[in-house]
Amino acid sequence: MKFDCLKVSGKLDYVKSEVPTKGGYTAKVSIGGAVIPNLEITSKLYEELEVGENVTLYGIFKNGKDKDKNTGILYGLMNQSGNKFFATNLRFSVPMIILVAAVIAAAFTFVVGWFATLLPLAWIYVKADGFYTLLTNVAIAEAALVGGFFVRRAWVMLKATSEPEQWGEIDPATLSSRFSKYHK
Repeated sequence: MKFDCLKVSGKLDYVKSEVPTKGGYTAKVSIGGAVIPNLEITSKLYEELEVGENVTLYGIFKNGKDKDKNTGILYGLMNQSGNKFFATNLRFSVPMIILVAAVIAAAFTFVVGWFATLLPLAWIYVKADGFYTLLTNVAIAEAALVGGFFVRRAWVMLKATSEPEQWGEIDPATLSSRFSKYHK
């Protein structure tokens, strides 16, 4: 999954189509004349949004090829008076969810990998001593690679959310072009 941690600045024109979700809303936000649909906003940050103010929004935006499936998560905002608000619960909960997925994926890969590697190794090492030890070690290596992928994603997410001021800045119109016209 490709995602970018970006900040976008401009005048907040409106917040529409609020659909309640667990802990917040999914809304269309217009900033600087450009519409950003499918933006998930926590209740705390939603209450801080004031229409007509110049704001800087800190968001995590999916950047996939299919514009219909691209979404964004509002991680924080800085209002006109310079006050900053962040959804710090996302900083730790998202990597924890990814780590739980890593454990599940690694366990599944170990079991499936053990059986999937059984025939190729049996064909190569017909009567080798320690065949099952080798087979188990290969399955552990496969599971470690899969788990390592998820752990790396969790680390990237944790590191990216630690310094939002370092995030790249993007023009509202450019960010809006990542989403399908259908959602606007």
